[in-house]
Amino acid sequence: MAFPLLAYHRQLFRWHCRHFFNFKKHLSKDELDYLQTCFRLPRDHEEVSPHGYQHFSYYTYSHRIKGTSANSSRLAYGSVLHPVKAERAASSVLKYRGLELPQELKENNDFYGLGWDIQEDQFKIYYRSSNWQELHPALSELTSQRDSKSHLKEALVSFTFTGNQVSERKVYLYPKERPENTSIRGTALMLTSSRGQIEQDDLASSSQLPYKINGLGQRIVELYRSIPEQLDTISYRSHDDFTLYFP
Repeated sequence: MAFPLLAYHRQLFRWHCRHFFNFKKHLSKDELDYLQTCFRLPRDHEEVSPHGYQHFSYYTYSHRIKGTSANSSRLAYGSVLHPVKAERAASSVLKYRGLELPQELKENNDFYGLGWDIQEDQFKIYYRSSNWQELHPALSELTSQRDSKSHLKEALVSFTFTGNQVSERKVYLYPKERPENTSIRGTALMLTSSRGQIEQDDLASSSQLPYKINGLGQRIVELYRSIPEQLDTISYRSHDDFTLYFP
């Protein structure tokens, strides 16, 4: 069953709520209104940034797997091509949550999106940077050991809030060199203030996973394939410890 493009995001949201986690019971009206705005903005499933990067996903449903348990309460939505409209809608969410946007996020960056991890009580704000070497010092300290010639200029920056306090800062960099594993089209480096470096592999094909994952992960992948929605990215630690990202 393929969802029509215009209704795609609304249908996918309902499908996820029905099969994995009911976000509608946990998000406020302002947050649901923000999502509805993001559902209306795209004109295609994929969008290329104005600076040329082709692999930014403006929406993600992710599942954090540990053994036989899955945290499926993870969601992010925003916009690549309409950051002003998405940011305007996000302002009501920030007001509802009583959060003030950190200046270091906005400086020289474009709004990208909002994210939730309901189970972990985490709320995330994302911005896109056209040149990570021009980031605010509060963020550039995370990239101080990185060679600018080895990475694309474009990057993502993010603040995670637990309650109303910033609990983590992140910068996502994209190495220019292609991985040797042909089933991986590229690897993003998530540089964090609390967990160090975490790799996220973008897959060349969801039918050729570069790693072995346990039965729970396989069942989640197969369920998404049925609608169809393909696995796009995996952050892998072991057979029983990984995170799946759709798309």
